[in-house]
Amino acid sequence: MRKLLSFSAIVLSAAFLTTGCGSSQEATTEQPKEQPQSQQQAPQQPEKAAGSQEKIEFGFGHVMPMDHPEHLAAQKFAEILDQKTSGRIKVNVYPAAQMGGSRELMTSVMNGSIEMVSTSTFGTVDQQQLTLSLPYLFKDFDHVSKFVESDISNQLLSRLDSQGVHGMGYWMVGFRNVGNSKHPIKTPEDMKGLLLRVYEDEMLKDTIAALGANATVMPVTEVYTALQTGTIDGEENPYAITYTQKFFEGYKYKTETRHLNNFEVVAANLNWWNSLAKEDQELINGAYKEATVYYNQLQKEADEKYKQSLLDAGMEITEITDYEPWIKAVQPVYDKWEKTLGADLIKSIKELGW
Repeated sequence: MRKLLSFSAIVLSAAFLTTGCGSSQEATTEQPKEQPQSQQQAPQQPEKAAGSQEKIEFGFGHVMPMDHPEHLAAQKFAEILDQKTSGRIKVNVYPAAQMGGSRELMTSVMNGSIEMVSTSTFGTVDQQQLTLSLPYLFKDFDHVSKFVESDISNQLLSRLDSQGVHGMGYWMVGFRNVGNSKHPIKTPEDMKGLLLRVYEDEMLKDTIAALGANATVMPVTEVYTALQTGTIDGEENPYAITYTQKFFEGYKYKTETRHLNNFEVVAANLNWWNSLAKEDQELINGAYKEATVYYNQLQKEADEKYKQSLLDAGMEITEITDYEPWIKAVQPVYDKWEKTLGADLIKSIKELGW
């Protein structure tokens, strides 16, 4: 999975000691091996001195297909590090759930089976992350960008330290839209009775229920077959995912509900992160920030690009001009969660854009 080759300095003589731990792993569909329990719970290592020339090789896993903006950004991240360190820091990117679905990636980065991931399920271990899944919390992409760059974002990420994870940042997945095989959806009333796939998130399940549909949790890797067999009536995803995962082949109707802009958390195993020299942490952080700028631009372009691709493929897309009935319909979700998550936190995020 990773290779960290450390070289100690020559001291008083020409003798030297070379130590190695782990072995390189190419990007395959093979699942990562579970680390021994003693290694998973190893104490944090002391910070190394800046200026380390240690060779570093680590994995970055995510669930998106290879033509999705997330994979392109992950590749960009790897390229930037390769160029800036002349190959000293190498990132192996594992796309398309090669290392497991969203939940598996989360648990793997928490226990150290993989060094870095992008996944959307941290709300299952830190409830405060669910704040970002509130329906109609964000107005548009500019609102999302302001949040990602805010102190509020950093405060939420820091909560993941207690889970053995260093939060690098948030990658916006895009505004989610409901698609189904039964009929066009123009109002929340048209959602009643539909069975829609959702990812594992209590807030999202509550939102779909408030809009009148039934939600079933399902890994993204199973959605295509479920749509083809009629096991589910539809799914709710941004245009980019609906197109690149070919979900549109299983239904005809899509509606711009834009009920949620959710995020993937880019996260590193905390023990591994703390084992790096400060200089290398700064290099990785810098590369991540550059890749994020690239990713955000791709996502903004992808919304229109893949919407047109779906139209060209024969999808019937219903646009909504008045979102007030939709916002009103999901008020029970706020009523349920506001006390748990904190009215002040919700208000501070909304005020960044609304």
